[in-house]
Amino acid sequence: MFISIESVIHQAISDASYDLRRLSLEIHDNPETALEEKWACRYLTEYLNGEGYKVEQGVGGLETAFVASYTSPSGNSGLNVGFCSEYDALPLIGHGCGHNLIAISGVAMFLALSKVMDTCGVPGTVKLFGTPAEEAKGGKIIMHKQGVFEGIDLLMMVHPSAAFCGNWHSQASLSMTVEYFGKSAHAAMSPWNGINAGSAATIALQTIGVLREQLKPDWRAHGIIADGGQVANVIPDYSRIEYTIRTGWSEELDTLRTRILRIFEAAALATGCTHKVKEEHAYLDNLANPVLAEMYDDIMSAKYQKQPDCNVGGSTDFGNLSHSFITLHGMYDLAGTGVPNHSKEFTKGARTKEAHERTLFAAETIARIAARCLVDKEFWSKVQQAHKD
Repeated sequence: MFISIESVIHQAISDASYDLRRLSLEIHDNPETALEEKWACRYLTEYLNGEGYKVEQGVGGLETAFVASYTSPSGNSGLNVGFCSEYDALPLIGHGCGHNLIAISGVAMFLALSKVMDTCGVPGTVKLFGTPAEEAKGGKIIMHKQGVFEGIDLLMMVHPSAAFCGNWHSQASLSMTVEYFGKSAHAAMSPWNGINAGSAATIALQTIGVLREQLKPDWRAHGIIADGGQVANVIPDYSRIEYTIRTGWSEELDTLRTRILRIFEAAALATGCTHKVKEEHAYLDNLANPVLAEMYDDIMSAKYQKQPDCNVGGSTDFGNLSHSFITLHGMYDLAGTGVPNHSKEFTKGARTKEAHERTLFAAETIARIAARCLVDKEFWSKVQQAHKD
């Protein structure tokens, strides 16, 4: 009896839906921030182990990272395909970016493609990469530098948003922590004896505000004073700024970085403080593969009877992978409500049945594209050529 690859994928994900929903809710209701995702990592790896898959934990020197692997009974002469799961939450608002859904989407795609290899006799290897710390620290960047993705032919993932888009081009970004060091004094008795670190932080943010007039339309500069002092009657001797800059293209990031660093330095000079800047890993812009993106958008458009909307900002450490591998980062509409990411409303939406169903359809779509890459040599050749171009 003839069995289509699409039906195998659909059935594999449908069969796992109940368990995936349970995993999603466990992760959603127990949010953990970057590199602290111990329970989420445990939930996912225990489930995969229970399904009989080989799982390696602590990869890339990250305690909460893992790789699950499956090689086809027909051998590993085919492609080496990888999917990514994310599961870190945002401070205070929890899963306001829906990483509980990204976690299960990766599992769903992994299960589906391994089932295709098993049922349809398609050679190849499929891997699920558990990638922590996307919201901060750049877990995928660290894993990439440690060689965790070595040998992969194709990397794919999906992400909930306010719209769907396969041809998503993210912004490059760089996050920094800036510390100012001054001298404390009594704010009433002898303020002239102090060096106000809080003022340095204020000047820095105000100056960047003035700079915004001359930033390009797709550039962003945003941050907070995380520590500006403790009490009003003491000149603060310490302050700390958490800041992120973004540009439309990776090549522009250093230009904006240089201007911002000069402002931080100028604020220190103006107040008499000293200062220190710590930079995180730079997130590069996501480079979509147009052939993969077109197939993704076609399937999603047919499902939802609307056109893709790629006017979605934001940054991702997956972008760094797109500069080294053939990739697809598919965006999908969380619940058709237009609620923005990184909001309490998005956190609430990420727990709904509607979001679960939309996540599984997006995962099914990606799995279908991955399967086509495995079995359609002409299509895979076009994908490769598009990557080279």
